[in-house]
Amino acid sequence: MKKLLAAVAATMIVASASSFAADKAAPAAKAPANYWDGWTKVYSLDMFPECGVNVLGAGGDDILQVTVDTYCGVKPGGYVAYINPKMMDIYKKKGNKYPDGQIGVLVFKKIGAAFTTDIKDGKPIMDVKAIADGKSIASKEKGHPLNPETCFNCHETIQKGVCKSHGYVCGDVVFRTK
Repeated sequence: MKKLLAAVAATMIVASASSFAADKAAPAAKAPANYWDGWTKVYSLDMFPECGVNVLGAGGDDILQVTVDTYCGVKPGGYVAYINPKMMDIYKKKGNKYPDGQIGVLVFKKIGAAFTTDIKDGKPIMDVKAIADGKSIASKEKGHPLNPETCFNCHETIQKGVCKSHGYVCGDVVFRTK
């Protein structure tokens, strides 16, 4: 009986050790890195106002008000804004001409989306990308808040063109102009 118990115990120890080694050898798959990881954080908003909230009375500007009115229904949660470090000099000087490339990103972790602004041939290219894999999740539905055309139209016209005059990177223009 002692030999049988010893054999069972030895088998259990070996099986446990093998299982533990297998767990150690196969780490969980890590989410792929996004191109904006490591970029400069320029501002953030911990919570996104509910639909109908007037942010003008709380120190917000027309840009923030239109942003709230456009995206509140999506319930995106807070966000963090990043600027490509290669573009920081232009950004800090409130420049209006960015070279072709990836410029800025607004990351909404709660909904797993990032709003991106790139420049190509001097024109803004806006997209909505999944944080999980970096693929576009932009809507093709006209007028939808996650349609890049909606983004462009607002950036082109809001506050008499202030976004356009800041190279289409304008979410924090109120902070950079004070």
